[in-house]
Amino acid sequence: MKILVLAGGTSFEREVSLESGNAVASALDEAGHTVVLMDSAESGPDAWQQTGCEIVLPMVHGTDGEDGVLQAQLQSAKLPYVGSSPAASRRTFDKPTTIEQLRTAGLPVANSGVYTADGPLPGHQQRLDQLHLPIVVKPSRQGSSVGISIVRTADQMLPAIQKALAFGEECLVEDYIEGREITVPVIDGDAFPIVEILPATDWYDFNAKYNDQKTDYRVSPSDLPEGISQIAVAACEVFGVKGIARVDLRVDGNGQPRILEVNTIPGMTTHSLVPKSGAERGLSLAQICELAINNELTRADASQSD
Repeated sequence: MKILVLAGGTSFEREVSLESGNAVASALDEAGHTVVLMDSAESGPDAWQQTGCEIVLPMVHGTDGEDGVLQAQLQSAKLPYVGSSPAASRRTFDKPTTIEQLRTAGLPVANSGVYTADGPLPGHQQRLDQLHLPIVVKPSRQGSSVGISIVRTADQMLPAIQKALAFGEECLVEDYIEGREITVPVIDGDAFPIVEILPATDWYDFNAKYNDQKTDYRVSPSDLPEGISQIAVAACEVFGVKGIARVDLRVDGNGQPRILEVNTIPGMTTHSLVPKSGAERGLSLAQICELAINNELTRADASQSD
């Protein structure tokens, strides 16, 4: 196939996105495909159309990549692409929206509330009063742990909120779940092997994700409670997520999982989790991408025949 891989972009995750795009492009090229790699910050729909590619594989992380903006551009240009709709991308990228919709669907999430520069979001004060230290403060619309703080003492709370609000108008404040950090890749409704993350530092921050060689990973750990994969698939179904996704969770000391977020364009770097999970199934990075590409082309063919 002739495949357009989009990477880069303008978000705080630009460098990670470029690394993901290069890894995917190299893997697909080695698998015999014709690959065009373009930076979405330096090109647009007209240039993408002129490549003559059969399908687009977006690897643009963060704002303007996972938040529905890129997906809307691709739809308007009538370019078939791997991944979720603009609406699904927009809802899953916004952490408070994600948590509210998962909670409404009866899926397990942490207690949480939303802060703005003017204080708690209307109706959220009671929720925030029910939180107990330690607490996690996150920008509402960022990824890769950008702007996140773990608050362990009361005097750390205001600086953490100010830090998160530097990245947007709202931030999510939620109970910190003491326990195990896990993730479940989901490709078009199919849950792949669970990966447990074991950072050498206090928590799985940006450095632990992309730079720290001491971060350890356990694929398909045998001592997790049952049903986690089904929860991850159900989370994707709530939003109508398609293509390659990843659901991040924590499991507390009682074996109770809590969903943290749903990623619609997860990383594909050497440190990334989806390739590690796919390898457990005997799939290379190229084969993971080919699976999602073929699924999308099959859906497109079925839609045209209808």
